[in-house]
Amino acid sequence: MIRPRRPVTRDWPRRCAPGPCGQPAGLARWRLSHALEVAAITTILALLLGTGLAAAGDTLVAEPSPDLDGLKIVSIRIIRHNIFDTSDPATSAWPYRAANALHIVTRKSFIRHALLFHEGDQYSAARAAESARLLRSWGFLNPVHIEASRVPGGVEVTVETRDLWTLEVGGEAGLAGHRNRYGFSITENNLLGLGRTADITYRSEPERDSWTYTYFDPFLLGRKWQATIKHEDSTDGFTDTWHVERPFYSLADKATFGAEWSRVQLIDHLYSDGDVVVSGVNDVRAWRVWGGVRLPGDHDITRRLTVGFDHHSQRFADWHMEDTGAPYQDPENLLVDGLRFAYQQIPDRFLVLRGFRAWSVQEDVGLGPTFNIALTTSLPAFGGDVRRFLLDSDLSLAHRSGNWLLLGRSWLSGRQDPTGPRNVRAGFQVAAAQIGRRGWQGRLLVENSWRPDRNTQLTLGTDVGLRGWDPDTFDGSGRAVLNVQYRALLMEDVLHFFSIGFVGFVDAGATWRPRVGRDTDGIRKDAGVGLLVDLPRIGLAHLLRIEIAFPDDGSGFVATLTTAALF
Repeated sequence: MIRPRRPVTRDWPRRCAPGPCGQPAGLARWRLSHALEVAAITTILALLLGTGLAAAGDTLVAEPSPDLDGLKIVSIRIIRHNIFDTSDPATSAWPYRAANALHIVTRKSFIRHALLFHEGDQYSAARAAESARLLRSWGFLNPVHIEASRVPGGVEVTVETRDLWTLEVGGEAGLAGHRNRYGFSITENNLLGLGRTADITYRSEPERDSWTYTYFDPFLLGRKWQATIKHEDSTDGFTDTWHVERPFYSLADKATFGAEWSRVQLIDHLYSDGDVVVSGVNDVRAWRVWGGVRLPGDHDITRRLTVGFDHHSQRFADWHMEDTGAPYQDPENLLVDGLRFAYQQIPDRFLVLRGFRAWSVQEDVGLGPTFNIALTTSLPAFGGDVRRFLLDSDLSLAHRSGNWLLLGRSWLSGRQDPTGPRNVRAGFQVAAAQIGRRGWQGRLLVENSWRPDRNTQLTLGTDVGLRGWDPDTFDGSGRAVLNVQYRALLMEDVLHFFSIGFVGFVDAGATWRPRVGRDTDGIRKDAGVGLLVDLPRIGLAHLLRIEIAFPDDGSGFVATLTTAALF
């Protein structure tokens, strides 16, 4: 089911793929035999992280001052900047002027809709800081500064924004070992300066070719309702989705309402050695309605309760071995109909940083701890096939110490069927990164599953962080990967369009309890180098990684070209 683009605080990426279960007997053996090696790697990582090689410079962006809290907002002044400052001789040449001319600057009406305050309200530095976070979260405004100054009768609030390039016309390509994809698209992420998205994309991947059409409206009919419509026509099926919601737009919002419907029919795959070994039809029909409220409490922690009804029907057919065509037992069909209860807790503690993932833009990090838990009760009385309970939860937090940013996340999901727990998956990820122009970064991800559905697995390869092997090379019901890298900015603001940096890295990882292929048979390692290209005028999501890694088995290098951030 598609998730609408909405103003939420960016969180560090959770690297998870659908995964199986089953506590393997070999897991304990792997832990014991490699305990010293893992301890040594961790110790080295700690020593390297303690060397304090972060770049000098202020990486913490100033937040609005609370000194003026409570005063009346007399006026709101909005200052908008186009992509390039053509009054600066360095960016006054015709290419910069042409880019500005082709781009429609975000309209003041959109910015006013997105603000959490209006003329006549009492000024709040916390609301101003959250408004800046929300504006940045749309992806096409960065940097954003909101300041207040005392004037007769109260304060004047100045909102200053700079647009990023939002029209994407052209091709796309990705390379990960011998697996590659390509395509072309026409995407406008800020249609007419109103924050709307219109997209037409063609993509060719090893599994399928597809055409996708998407439209998103952030303020439906001028109100804080959002709507997403998506249709994907693929060579092996189709996807249709619509989503309408009045979200919890801000931490202070008191209510949410929404509905979603989706229909998906595609060929699913299981992998080994980077190739498809099992495939079959996965037919999903789902809809959901919900409503929620903000619970009473203090202003520093937002607590929300959402209640809704879920329908999810998943049917499988014609699963078989790809090489021989021999039957592979179809996964068990699933029919869920029942009430869904969700609880969310978000502390109002955020940092605005530069130099975490990208070098040139503001990045918002929630310190947390942020907690989400959802429980669905599916009963035959509601229309479900059997009595079952489904759980989905996660916890994330962050801490800043000097030039270090420390992050943690854990998750647990699964269901309780009449036969016991099924498709249970649990894991955690911890990371540490030096903020600035250069420094060390480290990440450890561990994930395991118990009694997995037959259509799920936890694979390991360059797509998960073991960069010396193709995606989905190693099969398993559990996996672990450790990444250590040093990166440095080489050239900043080249042609006022991009920055480029160097990265050197080592990875180590393992899988256990394989399902249809081979596991790592111990710990696999690799080392490599790469380039990081930061495209500040296009946005945070376009941090291009070009990396070459050499695995420990001497089989040759694996090249990766991707815009997905590892940390």
